Amino acid sequence: MAVKRIETKASQTAGYTCFSRACAAREKDPRFRGPDHIAESILPAAARVVVRIPWMRKLFMDRLFPAGIYEYVLARTKELDAAFVEAIDARFDQIILLGAGFDTRALRFADRNRGTRIFELDVPATLDPKVEILRRKRIPIPDELAFVRINFDREDLAAALAKAGFQFGRKSLFLMEGITMYLTAQALDRTLEFVRQNAAPGSRVVFDYIYASVLRRENRFHGEREIFETVARAGEGWTFGLEDGEVKAFLAQRGFQLLAHYTPDQLQKKYLMAEDGTTFGRINGTHCISIAGMK
Repeated sequence: MAVKRIETKASQTAGYTCFSRACAAREKDPRFRGPDHIAESILPAAARVVVRIPWMRKLFMDRLFPAGIYEYVLARTKELDAAFVEAIDARFDQIILLGAGFDTRALRFADRNRGTRIFELDVPATLDPKVEILRRKRIPIPDELAFVRINFDREDLAAALAKAGFQFGRKSLFLMEGITMYLTAQALDRTLEFVRQNAAPGSRVVFDYIYASVLRRENRFHGEREIFETVARAGEGWTFGLEDGEVKAFLAQRGFQLLAHYTPDQLQKKYLMAEDGTTFGRINGTHCISIAGMK
């Protein structure tokens, strides 16, 4: 099996997401300000300088990010934050972040957590630098948080989680943020089957995905051509998508019920439009977010 770039170097897309979150947390308008106040601390020194200077921030975002992706990350962060907090408040036993990257939710909501165990899974090349930064900067790591190093293509998910203290048959939330589009269909099926077999009734899976037409390069959506080329240049090209309108049936066939679904237009209305009609920007049209429950 060929060695992928992310097996030896930290994920570039995870770095871009962290930079986006850091920039969003400094938005001037509080209606559209991002919630991740820790992301900036994880960035390299040069990137932190860029984030803190408005004109440099805008320049780099215009050059680095395809149309609408910054806006999408801002909306996605808020939507998945809401799912994370809901699980904590409902006293879910566990939250599992698959492909966690530089996620900070366990840190940002630590004061709200009343015993939910949190597992962050990722390849060592991405996870180890994050852990080192947190420790070097003396950012407290909650007792409930466990870091799980895993190569998803080569290692067994159940074994890796069990070793970290995962309890099978408990009510759990599985977050897959920016992950499904990098998987094969078989790998996603294995992941969903793991959830169905090893989590309790009432457990949930939250994930985003791209439209399958994006993989066919049909260029139907705002910012589609640019984002496809960006991830390909990063050596982390997309491999999986769902047809428009397919997600409900896709989940039902795998033992899940679609609880909520957000298209790009719906995300834009929910997070990027104020009550007075002011809009923050136009969201990239390639991604949707789904929340699924076990039947």
